[in-house]
Formats: sequence, structure tokens, C-alpha cells
Amino acid sequence: MNNKNTFRIDGMTCEGCVATIKTKLELEASISEAVVELADGKLEIVSEKNYDVFELNKILSPVGSYRVSNKNKSIHIIDYFSTYKPIFITLGLVLLLSIITFSRPGNTFNDLLRFIMGYFFIIFSFFKLQNINQFAITFANYDPITKRLSKFGLIYPFIELFLGVMFLTGTLLLFSNIITLIILTPQSYGIYKKLKSKDIINCACLGSSFSVPLSNLTVIENLTMCIMAIYFITASII
Repeated sequence: MNNKNTFRIDGMTCEGCVATIKTKLELEASISEAVVELADGKLEIVSEKNYDVFELNKILSPVGSYRVSNKNKSIHIIDYFSTYKPIFITLGLVLLLSIITFSRPGNTFNDLLRFIMGYFFIIFSFFKLQNINQFAITFANYDPITKRLSKFGLIYPFIELFLGVMFLTGTLLLFSNIITLIILTPQSYGIYKKLKSKDIINCACLGSSFSVPLSNLTVIENLTMCIMAIYFITASII
């Protein structure tokens, strides 16, 4: 049974783009017809399976900087949260555990930030440690350090694990915050460059456990951790 789905597509400039997109999509065995309209940026697909925007963007990424999205804004928001659900659930777990730990008497605001950083590194390292080799391959697509030193991707999950333990135990905090800045700052820049070039690649933050596309959400995570690290470093110096 064929399904008909309508999307919005941006990045087209001429009829040549229309022909390129149509040809590329119709080469897929499951797509029987792709109707592309330049004037209103409309993409209509008749297919045996229901394609999501991530799959369509991945198919089109080799032929140009085109971006497929859901035509309905409310559906687009739902689709976004559905795509990144594993990350939102993981971040929610980090926050929940941090608040539970913080609720013990005697803890300060700085302790809450420390717990957030600790659980963040511990939980995300867990996903990466399940398949370190695959993580390192995916990580090398956007991390500048791993691109230059391939072995760095293999030890990165252990660095995160170490940092998580240090933050949760309150040990070597100045050293741990400096390391946090060293590993996350270039990584954030690498992600920014990939997003700017509109490359469709998987995010390595959850290892090989989930297939989640790289997005601004990862940049926000990293920069938040960097801001907290700068805060702790500044506080320790002052």
C-alpha cells in the first residue's frame, strides 16, 4: 500500500534543483513518485513506507544543501521532540538525579551544578562505552581533536567517566573543569561547522545505542557545561 506524505523543502534555487531532488528520491526502491514544486517549496512523496524528515535529508545530503521539514509547524515540533527523545530523556534523568542528590541537607547551589556535571558525564559515558569503536568512528566526523588524533576517540568515554566521578565526589575540581573546557570547546566548534555546512550526520553523544542526528541541541549541552566549568574555574581563582 502506497502512502502519500507532504513536506516542505528549502534550498532550491532553480528547476535544476527540482530535477536533481526528484531524480535522487525516485532512485529509492520504496519511493514510487516524488513531486517537487519550486514556487512554494513543496515536496510530495508517494512511497511504500512512511519517511521521516531525517531519512529524507540523509538521502538528499549527497546532492546539495537541501533541507526537508514538516509542512505543519506543530507537526514539525512534535517531530523534533520525537527525533531527539533519547537525548531529552537522558537530560531529564541527569536533572532528576542531580535534584535528588542535592536535596540532602547541607548542599549548596555550587553542589547542584557539580552534581549536574557529574551525572551528565557518567550517564553519557555509559552509552559510549557500550561500543567504543563505533563511537570513535562517528565522533571523528565532527570532533577536531579526534580528527587529528584518532586514538582520542577511543579514550574519550573513559575521560567522561573520570570527570563524572570527580564531579560527583568533589575531587580535583579545578583540574576537572579545565579538562571539561579543553574537550568540549573544540568539539562544540566542530559541531557548529558541520551544522553550518548542513551535513546530515549522526550525533555520537549517545554512542551507537540510538541513531540521533547532530543538531544545535548538542551544542547547547556542551556550551552549558563549558559555562559551568568557567564559573567554577573563576570561583576557584577569585
